[in-house]
Amino acid sequence: MMSLVPREDGSNTTILPTPYVFRPSGQWDGNDGKWSTFVINIGDIKAEGRGQNFRTLISTSSSLTQVPLQADWCGDAECAKSRGVEVFDSRQSLGLKTEPVNGFTRNGLFNLPTPFWWPGNEQINASYGRANVGLGPSSSDSEVLPDQEVAGVANDQFFMGSFGLAIAPVDFGGGPRSTFLETYRQNDRIPSMSYGYTAGARYRNNNQGALGSLVLGGYDASRMTGGISVPMVGRHNHTLLVSVQAVEYTPSPSVEANSESISLEEPPFAAAIDSTLPYLWLPGHICDEFEKKFQLTYNDEDNIYTVNASDYNYNRQQNATVTFKLSTTDWDRNTYTTISLPFSAFDLELGYPIVPNSENATKYFPIRKSKNGMFVLGRAFLQEAYIVVDYERLNFTIAPALFPDSQEKAQIIPIYDSKSQPKLVEPPSTPPNSDGSGGLPPGAVAGVVVGIVLFFVLLALGGFLYWRRRRARQPTPEDKLSNHDIDTTKAGEQIRQRRVSELDSEPPTSPKPSFAGYYNNGEGKDITMFPPINEMESPPAVSELYSPPPPESYTATPSSERAGADYFVVGGKIRRRGATRDSSTGGTPGTPIAELPGDSALTSKIDEMLSEKKTPQDAVRSEKEDTPPATLESRTEDTQAQNLAQGQTRPHSQLERQPSHSRGLSDTTIQSESTAVSQPSPEELQAWERERGEPRRPLSE
Repeated sequence: MMSLVPREDGSNTTILPTPYVFRPSGQWDGNDGKWSTFVINIGDIKAEGRGQNFRTLISTSSSLTQVPLQADWCGDAECAKSRGVEVFDSRQSLGLKTEPVNGFTRNGLFNLPTPFWWPGNEQINASYGRANVGLGPSSSDSEVLPDQEVAGVANDQFFMGSFGLAIAPVDFGGGPRSTFLETYRQNDRIPSMSYGYTAGARYRNNNQGALGSLVLGGYDASRMTGGISVPMVGRHNHTLLVSVQAVEYTPSPSVEANSESISLEEPPFAAAIDSTLPYLWLPGHICDEFEKKFQLTYNDEDNIYTVNASDYNYNRQQNATVTFKLSTTDWDRNTYTTISLPFSAFDLELGYPIVPNSENATKYFPIRKSKNGMFVLGRAFLQEAYIVVDYERLNFTIAPALFPDSQEKAQIIPIYDSKSQPKLVEPPSTPPNSDGSGGLPPGAVAGVVVGIVLFFVLLALGGFLYWRRRRARQPTPEDKLSNHDIDTTKAGEQIRQRRVSELDSEPPTSPKPSFAGYYNNGEGKDITMFPPINEMESPPAVSELYSPPPPESYTATPSSERAGADYFVVGGKIRRRGATRDSSTGGTPGTPIAELPGDSALTSKIDEMLSEKKTPQDAVRSEKEDTPPATLESRTEDTQAQNLAQGQTRPHSQLERQPSHSRGLSDTTIQSESTAVSQPSPEELQAWERERGEPRRPLSE
């Protein structure tokens, strides 16, 4: 039922109900085949289970509810039962009871509306009245609508009763009256004027049968697959019209692999889908092709195709399939669906009163030649097709039917009113937490999980974009150099290293520096840090001088007491000892280095200092002021002097001819460390005084 709940803004919103699943009776009825029927009840006044029950067929073109009346040609209980009339008041009823006591109000006799494609000229009368109509067997739980139009029919052409699903209004005087489906929607029993239906198939599921399916206000998705949506003819013409593009005949693959066209090259034709009767009214040339393929016998008087025993066996052996290619319109051949009917769908029987003897059923093929140019795909076609009709939007869907096992759960899909904004609320079958489980429904849980996953995905994406943006902003080392961003605190060291490397004088045979092992090429060969350049050569060997041994007075002095061992006395003159290069081995004496040019200037400076009687300290200070920055050799001498001052002894090397050498670091390379000559010791000063009067002699003597 409809209920109203307040919105937050104070207005009301309609809560729509769920679709109604109309359960089939579970029986197969009819005198033109065996069809799945549905039970309705008539005349239950107070919903006390006092209505008459009828098994009826479904009519997609009629808007009436019609049931059998008692007829002269069907006056026994068996005949009435075969027409779908059920027991009432504990005995078999023969038809609709039209007395007011049974809840029926008569309106009179009127013509029964027939489909527009109806070929006969005979008028069929019916007894009309108003009564309560309920869905399913009469009970207190039955869905009952009051004051509905009901027609009682006694004509043998309408052997079974039918439940109409159309919405065209009925007018028998006093104004048009709403149909059952429309009233059902107006009473908010279903969400919209729509339904889903398939007739069912007795031959399916290993001949156990697949019952029909009818859902009011929706459809069962488990009973269909694919399909096309087709617009209705118009607002006041609700005919379910499709375009038949082609009809093909395909024998069993075990017999023949090729298909043949039954429609030949004829143009498409429009056909109405209608479940009122089982027949397929088709063009004459297509019926002729059916007759050839299935070896049918045509009865022109009754316009019926029958099948004898031999033809029936032949068709069973061929086991052919007839396929209908359907489209929305004659000119739209790209949007289509195919409905395939096996031979079993055409394997039907005619019974009494169509044939005189009810004991001799006749097999027939449910096709007929159209006499008026109107073509119909009847109930036999809907054995293999599922239709979804939506009167709200004036369209319908036609799709191949599915036949799931009876134990498979239906998938009911509601169809809502196009003018409403539905909010579907179903009362819980059990109170909240009644089973002790509590929690949210599965749909809500799935929504929460999806939301959480989406949040973390977006968070990760945002973090990645932020990292990428920051990384793009940070300058690379190349960018820093290109912008002249030089570290001034390290510039001097960089320049110094470069200048030292440019003047590196290390010969190939000289000892490796202590850090050379870090740059090892993996073959046991050290790689120097800086590539050597051409060295400056010493004067030719012929010009090199020999140093005579020092006088006994000097050599007698212990080495530990000679702090100024960088100078030696020759002929009363002080001479500077050549610098020595330390060997790579710890115990090898240093190699003497030849006296460098410029020593004569140093000697003259000392002579001048002595002549002026300056103290050694003054001479040292004067030497610091006048001499250029110390060379690598002078720094080496200072290191040796410091070692001697700390008590380390330096072995004397033999005075010999000094070999030519490669000069070390340039005197002008390192200006930050200016080193003067070593300060003479007191013994050397005494020796200088003794030798003041002696003449100098060349060192080469």
